[in-house]
Amino acid sequence: MSSEIVIRLTDITKVYKTGAGEVHALAGVSFAVERGEMVALMGPSGSGKSTLMNVLGCLDRPTSGEYLLEGQDVGRMRDAELARIRSNRIGFVFQSFNLLSRMNALDNVALPLLYSGNGHDGRARAEKALSEVGLAHRASHRPNQLSGGEQQRVAVARSLVNNPSFILADEPTGNLDTRTSEEIMHLFRSLQDRGITVVVVTHERDIAEWCGRTIMLRDGKLVGEDRHPQKVFAHEPSDRA
Repeated sequence: MSSEIVIRLTDITKVYKTGAGEVHALAGVSFAVERGEMVALMGPSGSGKSTLMNVLGCLDRPTSGEYLLEGQDVGRMRDAELARIRSNRIGFVFQSFNLLSRMNALDNVALPLLYSGNGHDGRARAEKALSEVGLAHRASHRPNQLSGGEQQRVAVARSLVNNPSFILADEPTGNLDTRTSEEIMHLFRSLQDRGITVVVVTHERDIAEWCGRTIMLRDGKLVGEDRHPQKVFAHEPSDRA
């Protein structure tokens, strides 16, 4: 049986016009991600990985090329259609957590359901998502009452609540210490084991090693793609994360 492709990019380019001329941020990037894969996007500053993340997240359109999400061409959609894709089919996780300080963990997780129009059973879905990341007992706590790792777990739960096509994580361990970073990556691995597709944007090789495949970018081009055994968690995850 053939594998199901969630993401397929073909000859993606992105050109920005500036006063000094044109900047070719992406120059013919092509790759595919199968359902249940965990893939890292790596590259130095200026490599194009942030631009590529914006294209994958439907935050920006490519200048040319084709982006298929579960077979649907999203690269040519109108703004309203892209907004629906972002709300319903992509789960975002950011380096800075992006939790609302006035809301408790449960309400933060439920927030995407309000924007997507899926809020009729929002509380139950948010409780389920918090349970899936091991934080059901912290549902009533606000972000300032949670550790950095707990805040990121809340953010991961928020990314899951709409049952997205894939999770897009931008430097998800950038604000965490080494031990907590490992625990967050272990959490992503557990989601992958359940068949959830995860794309991690990172500049850290030890984080990329948690993924089964690493896509390397330089000067807007794909310059390498490595498949490697995924790193094994060296010790039992603690409750501190």
